[in-house]
Amino acid sequence: MNAIFTTPPRPVDVTALFPELAPLARTATRLHPRPGSPTVHDSSVGGPLLWPADEP
Repeated sequence: MNAIFTTPPRPVDVTALFPELAPLARTATRLHPRPGSPTVHDSSVGGPLLWPADEP
């Protein structure tokens, strides 16, 4: 699967409506998480939390 998922363009230019916000603009990275099946060697982020058996 080599699909590229992108975020659609903004429906409104916020800085045109509120010019005082323009100096506060920053580049952001939007994440598009996908379901997975992590193993004990993978991160538990987005998957089941792998808790040590001897911990309460």
